[in-house]
Amino acid sequence: MPVRRLFCLLPCLAICTLVAAAAVPGNDDTTDPTWNLPVLERATIPQPDLTGIEIASPAPNCSVAPLPEIVDAEAVRFENEDGPDTGGLLPAMAQALEKFRKLVTSAGGTFDLKSAYRPLAYQEHLQQVWFKWMRELRFNRQPGCQALRAQVKEEFDRHKLMPTQMPVTDSDHTRGIAFDAAVLMPRLARLKRRRVSLDRLALQAGLRRPDIRHDPVHFKLAINPTVRTQTSE
Repeated sequence: MPVRRLFCLLPCLAICTLVAAAAVPGNDDTTDPTWNLPVLERATIPQPDLTGIEIASPAPNCSVAPLPEIVDAEAVRFENEDGPDTGGLLPAMAQALEKFRKLVTSAGGTFDLKSAYRPLAYQEHLQQVWFKWMRELRFNRQPGCQALRAQVKEEFDRHKLMPTQMPVTDSDHTRGIAFDAAVLMPRLARLKRRRVSLDRLALQAGLRRPDIRHDPVHFKLAINPTVRTQTSE
């Protein structure tokens, strides 16, 4: 081959070599070996649309124990009866109650008997209802306690318990010598043309109110009769 033709081919070979080198990936550390692999997008799982849906959390458990079950037969009977029991009062107490009622109505007043004789087990139940409502559930707002709160509130109201007076275990009611009554008298009450007061009428019937300030509806015998003997089954 003539020398002149050889000199013409050398520039063409040089250009081809440079083009081929640019088309092949290099071997330096910055080159990604997977540059020529297809790119795959990450698969996603469709999620439900929760817009406008409120997820309710489970109600917490109530930290207050329920009322103890009544197991005494006489207390169960009292729980299921509607009106106060006067049959368990001592004879002197029953006579004083009726005399007081007649004196009040004769003077133009009203007499509403709330409670009379109560057995010891039933008195304890009333104390438990009072304590459960006043000390544990009255201001309780736990969601899990609302059913129990409604139940105890219903019992508190049904038994006509007073927030200011917790029933005591050793009671005049369990001895048959006391009753609770809501008595209303006219402002200028008169009996046989003489002005009378509530407590004057009570004394005429043989009764007194031992704690007018804290328990104004509680009346008991003014004398000391034979105390009812409690028997246990």
